[in-house]
Amino acid sequence: MKRKTILLFILFLPILIPLFSFLFWWIQDEKPLKILIYDMTVPFQERDEHKSLSWVLINQKYTDSRQFNKLNSDYKGFFPLNDFKFITKDFSKLTKEEVYQAADSLDMVYYTDTYGVYTNEWYGSMMINERSSRIYGGLHANDIVLLQRLKDTGKLIMAEFNFLASPTSRELRTEAEQLLDVKWTGWVGRYYDPLDTVINQDIPLWARKLYRNQYKQQWDFHRPGILFVHEDGRIVILEMDNTLSEEVPWIYTSQYGMQRYGLPEEITYPYWFDILESGPSNRIVSKYKIYTNESGKKLLSDNGIPDVFPSVIENKDNNYYYFAGDYCDNPIFIESAKYSGLQYYNKFFYDKYNYINRTPFFWNFYRPMVTNILDEYYTKLKNRKASGKIAVVVPN
Repeated sequence: MKRKTILLFILFLPILIPLFSFLFWWIQDEKPLKILIYDMTVPFQERDEHKSLSWVLINQKYTDSRQFNKLNSDYKGFFPLNDFKFITKDFSKLTKEEVYQAADSLDMVYYTDTYGVYTNEWYGSMMINERSSRIYGGLHANDIVLLQRLKDTGKLIMAEFNFLASPTSRELRTEAEQLLDVKWTGWVGRYYDPLDTVINQDIPLWARKLYRNQYKQQWDFHRPGILFVHEDGRIVILEMDNTLSEEVPWIYTSQYGMQRYGLPEEITYPYWFDILESGPSNRIVSKYKIYTNESGKKLLSDNGIPDVFPSVIENKDNNYYYFAGDYCDNPIFIESAKYSGLQYYNKFFYDKYNYINRTPFFWNFYRPMVTNILDEYYTKLKNRKASGKIAVVVPN
C-alpha cells in the first residue's frame, strides 16, 4: 500500500507542482504601485521590449488600479494596430504643469526602449535589417521634464539600453546624461553566433555595408564574435580565436551587488549593450568584460573602446538605475508569470552553455535584480507612508 501511494504521488507530481505553484502565487498579497512603462519600440504585437518587466510585475503581484499590468495596454509609447495603423501615447503634447501632475501621480517609471519603429520593419519590407526612415522614437523634451520631476520627488527611475542613443537628439541626450550622471561613448555592441552572414540572418545589412565602406574589403567572418558600432558610423568586429579569447561578453558583479540584489558573481550576456562612463554620484554594481588576445586588445584601443565598462549603474543618493544593455528583451513565456518558485527549477530546462540563449540571463540576472529593486523600493514607500513623511500615490 505504501509503495502504491508513492507511485501515485510520483505519477501526479507533474500536475501537483504547477498546481501548488499557482496556488501559492494566488494567495500572495497584491502590492499597489503606480508604474509607468515606456516602450517606443513595438513594431509587433508581442511587445518583446517590455515583456520581461511585465513578467516580474505580474509574478510579484504589483498592481495598478487594482488590476495586474497588462502587456498590451499598460505602457506608453507605440501601439500597433491592424492594417499598418498605429497610435502613440506619450507626454510630448502636454504642458510642463501637466507633466508635473503626471509625475506626481506616479511611483516609478521604466524606460525599456526608446529606439522606436522604422518603415522597413513596420511595413514588412524584405530589408528589415536595413536602416530606414523613422516613424516614431527618441526622447522628447517633456521626458526630461518628467524624469527631473521624478528625481526631485524621490520616485524610482529605471532606464536601459538605447535610452541615450539615436534617435534621441544630442541636446536631449546631454540633459539626460547630466540627470543620470553618465556619459555615453557613442559605442554599442552585440554578440553574434556565428558572424557568418550566410548562416546568421540577424546580422544587419547596414553593418555589412559599414564594414565594406570602412575597411574596403568584404565581410569575411565565420566564427562567433562581437560587433561594435559607433554613432558616427565606425564599426569594429572581434572574432573568436582571431581577436577574442572568449567569444561572448561577461558580466561581473561586485560583492555589494550580489548581496543587495541577488545577482550572480558572473554571467554571460549575448545581446545588445551600450558603453557608458559613470560619474562620481553613481555606484557601478556590475561591469562587462571583453576578453581579447593582443590583436583584439590593440583593435579596441585604436578605436577608444574599453574592454571593461559598466553594466548596472545605481545612484548613491537617488532612486534611479541604468542598465547598459537590452536587459528587458528576453524570450520569456509571459503566461508562466502566475506561478511562484519557477526560478528554483528553471535551470533544468535550458543549456547554460548555449550563449545565444537569453533565458538564463533573465532567470539568473534580470529577474532577481528587478525584483529586489522593486521590493526594496516598495517597502521604503510603505514605511514612509506609515510614518506620514510623504504622501504616496496608490491606486483606489
